[in-house]
Amino acid sequence: MKNILIITFLSAIIFSCGTAVDTSEWSGVTSQSDERTIIVDKLAKGYVAGNFGIASEYFSDDAVHMVNNDVYTNEEIIAGYNFHSLLYDEIQHIDPVITTVEYNNGEVYTNHWSDWSGVSKITGEQQKNTFHCWWQWEGDKIIGTHCYFDTSDIEAEAVLYQEQNSSN
Repeated sequence: MKNILIITFLSAIIFSCGTAVDTSEWSGVTSQSDERTIIVDKLAKGYVAGNFGIASEYFSDDAVHMVNNDVYTNEEIIAGYNFHSLLYDEIQHIDPVITTVEYNNGEVYTNHWSDWSGVSKITGEQQKNTFHCWWQWEGDKIIGTHCYFDTSDIEAEAVLYQEQNSSN
């Protein structure tokens, strides 16, 4: 009986240490398999295929989108990301990680980070970049996105594209 009590006591100590819940405002539950994560993965695959327009069904009407510090509407962000498929072939997200965090304060964000690559349709050169995006949710709608990446290669590629198409 004494051994059972000791084992029970030690088990309670061990398990109670491992199950503490952080109730801080910006702590919460992270999932890689929830519905929101699956939706962002679907949108990422749409982008790679040149069809980011599928995002419109998930964006709230007044969603705000940012790339670095530039602000875009739904229509502008969709057109901008779809424009990448006019500039590049073989667009890829390399080893993407997508997770959703439901914070204790009620905020919900899906985080997406990855390396990116594409082959210029004009020069044939492969370009690579790293990005991080977050998608803010309210209910079942995305109310905002914010992506961080170096835009200089894409901007240079857009200039080449405009030069090539203005001479035709």
